[in-house]
Amino acid sequence: MLNYDEFYPTPDSLIDKMLKDVDWSTIDSVLEPSAGKGNIADQIIKHIGNGYYGGLYYGHCDEEKNKAFIDCIEIQPELQGILRDKGYRVVHDNFLTYRTHKRYNLIVMNPPFSDGDKHLLHALDLVKDGGTVVCVLNAETIRNCYTNSRKLLSQKLNELGAEIQYLNGEFEQAERKTSVEIALIKATIPASERTSFIFDNLEKKDYAEVDDECTDLVGGDFIAQIIKHYEMEVEAGIALIKEYNAMCPYILDSIDEDKYTKPILELKLQRDSALSINGYVQNVRMKYWNALFRNKNFVGKLTSNLQHDLYDKVNELKDFDFSVYNIQQIQREMAYMMNKGVEDTIMDLFDELSAEHSWYPECKKNIHYYSGWATNKAHKINKKVIIPIHGAFGCYSWDKDELQTYNVYEVMSDIEKALTYLSTGTTCTEDDLMERLNIAKNNGQTKKIPLRYFNITLYKKGTCHIEFTDMELLDRLNIFGSRHRGWLPPSYGRKKYKDMTSEEQAVIDDFQGEDEYSKVIAAPDKYIIEASKILQIGSGQVA
Repeated sequence: MLNYDEFYPTPDSLIDKMLKDVDWSTIDSVLEPSAGKGNIADQIIKHIGNGYYGGLYYGHCDEEKNKAFIDCIEIQPELQGILRDKGYRVVHDNFLTYRTHKRYNLIVMNPPFSDGDKHLLHALDLVKDGGTVVCVLNAETIRNCYTNSRKLLSQKLNELGAEIQYLNGEFEQAERKTSVEIALIKATIPASERTSFIFDNLEKKDYAEVDDECTDLVGGDFIAQIIKHYEMEVEAGIALIKEYNAMCPYILDSIDEDKYTKPILELKLQRDSALSINGYVQNVRMKYWNALFRNKNFVGKLTSNLQHDLYDKVNELKDFDFSVYNIQQIQREMAYMMNKGVEDTIMDLFDELSAEHSWYPECKKNIHYYSGWATNKAHKINKKVIIPIHGAFGCYSWDKDELQTYNVYEVMSDIEKALTYLSTGTTCTEDDLMERLNIAKNNGQTKKIPLRYFNITLYKKGTCHIEFTDMELLDRLNIFGSRHRGWLPPSYGRKKYKDMTSEEQAVIDDFQGEDEYSKVIAAPDKYIIEASKILQIGSGQVA
């Protein structure tokens, strides 16, 4: 026979209130203590809806699958039988003695009113690492805290900021009627912060001090810290692999020694099928080399092609430790390539603004021709130049007048970076360029958009008019390009005009004139930039 003293099946209308606002996408395990005939579990199945989220399958066609995510506890054997006949899993009898390693996202309960405080305290303990408890109690359990357990419950609910709603008449139309006032309680415990015993131990370990030479790199403090993190991550992973290998004999999928067995838990590398310490170390090395080469303060001055050259080396560096020595070695090995790359970048810009688009009718005025040293085909870039630019405006009816900042940015970014190489230390950031373009877009501005070294005017026919605002920088570019092409006398910048031969003077006259040349002689370092001195790898500060 059933003991009906404490058996009050939860009415559907109350369960609807209990399950209101539950985010089923976060739920993959549910417990109903004191499940009775499974009224709450039945309503959970109906509330799930359609589709698939988290661990639960949504839709009536997947009812049986959804039941697999619900555990039930019931002390009455007759009610246990009803639950099992419905397809629910009964995992224990007395909820107050239930102990498990399983984690529940959601506990929904209508416990016996006589000791509901103890049941709710036990439910909160089961979700102490993170989860939600929805519970119906006799309102007096909350209002009249005359026992230690009720006092403790009141304290816990207050600490959790639990939602408590007092309701009357909820059981007056129920299967077993009562007029008792109830408290509907919803309490959520945030997921506990994950901690690692391995990392905790490593953080207490004294690492060898990083060589003082690291201060010559990209921010000594940054390098010291990132190397320390690298060493800790490598040691932690190795410790985990060793611990896993030691644990494998104790977590096999069979206790039959004669059977072929394998571990129940699998630890593997992301990119490799076989677990090995060397494979793990290689992966961590690649991660940190990649992070360094993608750090804006480390590669911010490099144009996209030079950055890609750096990224291409990451795979090679998996066989080299992430250390001060190897960082310095990489810098030395790449110094020539970088300087050559800078030189090529500047010359590419010189050609782009002068000869590259000479076939385009509007671009013929980009350059001033002059009789160069041993050639009559020398030229330099004028203050105003025109280049083709595609995709500066939208191509669809709804955005045809709208500036497409990303497409403009793609063209202007490398131009600005190349000019930054010649700007004697002036820094240039990608964020600054995009911000200027976005301001222009928001203001509907297409003419004389002020960028760092020049203004641009964009036309829908596919051209961009560039007007230099930094004339000294334009002089540096013209001098750099002309010297590189051999169009200026070998003595340029070293001989005063009056000491030059008539042939040399003729080139100077046609190139810039005596007065402008005298400015170069007075401050050669200001106008004559050597490629080998432009790029100082690692001179910036990394936050």
